[in-house]
Amino acid sequence: MHGKNIVFVLNEYNGTGGAQRVASILAKDFVQDGHNVSVLSINEQVDKPNYFHKEIPIKVLHPSGYRATKPLRISSNLKALKFRKVKNELKRRYLLEKKRKEVVEFFNKYGTELVYVIVIQVYGMQWLEPLIYKSNVKMIGQSHESYEASKDSARFKRVLKYYRQIDKFLLLTNKDKLKFDKHGFINTGYIYNPSTFSQKTDPKKLFENRTIASSGRLVEGKGFDILIEAFARIADEIPQWKLNIYGDGPAKEDLLVLIEALGLKNRVFLKGEVNDMKSALTSSSIFVLTSRAEGLPMSLIEAQSCGLPCISTDCAPGIKEIIKEYESGYLSPIDDVHVISRHINRLVSNKDCYISFSEQAYKHSAIFEVSNIKQKWYQIFEEVGGLKDDASSKTV
Repeated sequence: MHGKNIVFVLNEYNGTGGAQRVASILAKDFVQDGHNVSVLSINEQVDKPNYFHKEIPIKVLHPSGYRATKPLRISSNLKALKFRKVKNELKRRYLLEKKRKEVVEFFNKYGTELVYVIVIQVYGMQWLEPLIYKSNVKMIGQSHESYEASKDSARFKRVLKYYRQIDKFLLLTNKDKLKFDKHGFINTGYIYNPSTFSQKTDPKKLFENRTIASSGRLVEGKGFDILIEAFARIADEIPQWKLNIYGDGPAKEDLLVLIEALGLKNRVFLKGEVNDMKSALTSSSIFVLTSRAEGLPMSLIEAQSCGLPCISTDCAPGIKEIIKEYESGYLSPIDDVHVISRHINRLVSNKDCYISFSEQAYKHSAIFEVSNIKQKWYQIFEEVGGLKDDASSKTV
């Protein structure tokens, strides 16, 4: 029996985000198990890395980088004589309809064969709407953020509109699943993101790196200003230690000003985006996440997979499913400079504690190994209508 047809739908197939890394590692393993995998990307980024294997076909709907605007009511804007808005809305509708037909053509190549569609971000659902009730298309939607982060965003309306209608809606934690159940969803489940790599390293060697690491897009919501301030509070007590922040974004200049103002330009470094995050982590000692809202952060999962003790703000239910507090890391209230700095100091000043946390971090990371997560995906495929085949039972 031939393998399953699996299509990943992403906002952009390329880039350094966690969504691309997760999808690419799953896609690679599905291919190795004999399945037919392809990618449907709404847009693409300029000069950004592509993690997908070169043999996996990628279709880009908008190679020009077009970004759909929010829908507008034509009648009210006509009455208000806002003709430019009306023109833009008509253009949006025309392009949406045109690209929907292109998407239908993309899926017609499968004929009547079952196709499992994994929608990584809800934004792409507006182009997939004509396929929702097609009998051979089994649609699985994901949300990579917590319920709390989602409900205050424009994405929440899309989730309520589209994800109620599909075969399965997957959250990152059981707590988030239960919260959507209260909104009347009857198709929810949850699945962890897999770690994109794993590296067992001697904790003593990691400690000797004397480096605190963090990563993510340089935006206000990631709280890097809090991390820098926390490091500043104890910098004189840990003179051999430095802080590396990996990522890029609009807050870069503000963070550089803060680093300069705190006299830390020789201790705190904005390293930019890196293609080899595994090497960056194995060259570090501790990972700190100071986000104000997250789902199930890939950065923490990857850090633990390299044996790094982690310190994180309690910014989502998923954090406690990654970090076992006082065993593999510490938690802090959001924006609490004092607590974060104390936690860093605890790990830096107590090598025995550090070694124990490092060993537990790596041990606990096993639940996020791709081989385990992949098998859960096969169970979901069977649940939504697939037939178990030989390829599904293989392990890497």
